[in-house]
Amino acid sequence: MKIHISTLNSRISTDNPNLLDALYRLYSENTPGYQYSTAYRRRQWDGKVHFISKTGSFKTGMLNRVVEDLKLIKCVPELVYEEEIKEIPLKNWEIKGFTYYDYQKKLIETGLNNKRGIVKSPTGSGKTLIIAALVKALAGRKMILLFNAKQLLTQTYDFLTETCSIDNIGLCFGEGYIYGDIMLCTVQSIEKILDTHLEEAEVLMVDECHEFANGKTTLAALRAFPKAQYRFGFTATPPSDIIPKLNLEGSLGPVWTCVDTSGLVESGKLTKPVIQLVERPHSDGLDEDMSYQEVYESYIINNDERNNIIKEIVNKIRQTSKKSRILILTKSLDHGRILTNLLDNGEVQFLQGSDSLGERYKSISNFRKHKESSTLIGTKILQTGINIEEITHFINARGMKSEIATLQALGRALRRHPSKDKVFIYDFLDKEKYLKGHSNARKRHYEKEGHEVLKL
Repeated sequence: MKIHISTLNSRISTDNPNLLDALYRLYSENTPGYQYSTAYRRRQWDGKVHFISKTGSFKTGMLNRVVEDLKLIKCVPELVYEEEIKEIPLKNWEIKGFTYYDYQKKLIETGLNNKRGIVKSPTGSGKTLIIAALVKALAGRKMILLFNAKQLLTQTYDFLTETCSIDNIGLCFGEGYIYGDIMLCTVQSIEKILDTHLEEAEVLMVDECHEFANGKTTLAALRAFPKAQYRFGFTATPPSDIIPKLNLEGSLGPVWTCVDTSGLVESGKLTKPVIQLVERPHSDGLDEDMSYQEVYESYIINNDERNNIIKEIVNKIRQTSKKSRILILTKSLDHGRILTNLLDNGEVQFLQGSDSLGERYKSISNFRKHKESSTLIGTKILQTGINIEEITHFINARGMKSEIATLQALGRALRRHPSKDKVFIYDFLDKEKYLKGHSNARKRHYEKEGHEVLKL
């Protein structure tokens, strides 16, 4: 057996059709909701995603996984590289003013040695510094750094150019374009760089890569750039569901991790969270025929009792901590507006996705610099990429079950700051249909990360 390897795709060559068929079935997963598809009902589609084709083709990032599975049946394939492997001379990746932690150094070296993979680096662990080190080590080549949000892009651009003094950095997003061989680009604006970088880029890096794992456009971007033999993803929360997990792995490579959140807390690199789950009575009168959206609107967004508990928590914090910085996350803008109006007797900033970058920075600055307690309310735009070390209290007002959303939000509050030695986390133990299961899931996510969870 041989495996023919190229940058984007590889192919198994064997005279054993039964083995190919076994691999085809092993690397097949049911698509969520497949049973409702017209194509499935008409028997035009089997309802599955196939990560190895019937002819043995697969995405090259899965190579290690495929080889390990073959070893289980005592099969050691010959690896045939169809393209020349370019050994890029590495440059000094030390950055003035910074000393790498051991885990950062190990992740940087692993990336440079393996050329592709997903760096799992908890929020607050210095992921942007790891990116900067890889950029500096591989400088001199055309690179693409992809982002799913312009705020992440601009923060990284400022860090690379101003803090790290790295040259030849460009940026590309809806509101701006600066050319550079090392191009930072939002996936929404990727068409603007196809002429200059699609065929020539030798390095691809993807920040918050879990956000790219499912969408047609985002996944297509990961699978592009045919000369990019160096391919890195960065995330604090790799997908646990098998389809997005293999989508990412196929495009970028396996996940590497050297440290978890609880380890960073124990070593003093992150702030210790005090996670408290607020118990509240089950609401009467729930119609069992209500849809999830109807339940969410009635018992999360428009639930006066629950919202008033949030108000009581905020008021108590304001009374006991005169310079507290309180972050509240909601799922919807409507919920954010309700809470903003409810808390109008104090300094409250409400961020929306429609706000410009200037408006966002102004609101965050007001939140940070207010002389007394201040509160910042927002939706998903505050879940990732916002570095506000001053946060002392975080209220998760949402009723979601997602592990990624839960841990990304938690990570907003764990960054170290001289003003705090602990950060206080408030979440809810909802009891209603759908919501109870979601609350229990969030509790499991916190505990999985090694955090103690208390009930109020």
